[in-house]
Amino acid sequence: MWQQRRDVQFSPQGIAKALQHNATHDEIAPALFSCLLCGACDVLCPEEIDITGMISALRKEALLQSSNATLKEAVKAHLAQATSDIRIEENTIVLAGEALRSTPATLNKVLTLLSCETSAALAIDDGDDIALALEAGIEISDHRLHAFLEPLQKVKRLYVSNVHLLKQLRHWLPATELFTIGHSLSQLNTLTSKLNKNDLYLIEARAYHLDHKKKVRHYSQLRHERGCHINLDLQCNAIPTAAGGLNAFEPQLDSAEQVRWILSGRNVQRIVAECAEDRRAMSQVSELPVLHIADLMEA
Repeated sequence: MWQQRRDVQFSPQGIAKALQHNATHDEIAPALFSCLLCGACDVLCPEEIDITGMISALRKEALLQSSNATLKEAVKAHLAQATSDIRIEENTIVLAGEALRSTPATLNKVLTLLSCETSAALAIDDGDDIALALEAGIEISDHRLHAFLEPLQKVKRLYVSNVHLLKQLRHWLPATELFTIGHSLSQLNTLTSKLNKNDLYLIEARAYHLDHKKKVRHYSQLRHERGCHINLDLQCNAIPTAAGGLNAFEPQLDSAEQVRWILSGRNVQRIVAECAEDRRAMSQVSELPVLHIADLMEA
């Protein structure tokens, strides 16, 4: 947000300072809804403040006070969709999300790779609309939430594409083992052994920052062993593409500009992305070959 706006109002410090000076929710709404909730601020904050939690709470308050009414109605309409009553019997389920489902060949590779220990099956309902509502700060009806969660109650292991959804699933399904798809694939040597020094490996930023202390070691080791470029800045925070989620639904930041920033100054020949939305964003801007990490299976 700061990289594109260069305006202190569009920063955690600016939002906090505005609130201290009695700014209204309408006045800070542009900054609140421009934030990607990528989690980098949480990692960097010396006081360990839950900044993404603060911004999420402020979004809810803003929408309750009718700020950004157009967004509110658009997300609510998106939530009003039919749900399936089919039960899930498998122990391992993949919540793939729309972007990954739009590339069936890659999705099939993901399912094959995640079925090493036990057969993985696609979820009937990915909860994309719920993830969008969570990111926007929109209330989710009990009926919709029940329809999404009830079939998952006895699932032992869930692989999730959307990190906003994953954060809540940790509370909603505390007995279930939860993993992000990209990070799980990045731990398979059959894939990462095919990375080289001319590759740019694109970490999904929100998943990385959610468990930063654990994951920073993993990706530092990956970069050391394979010699590849990674979308990390000097403070070991992942630079997001601004693709997918709320910013795709109602754009506030330019994803193409983010991609160009990530690519700036790098001499690479191939891009490998953990996230289907990031791969799509890179493909729209760069002329380089862009793969999902699962595609390394046949590279």
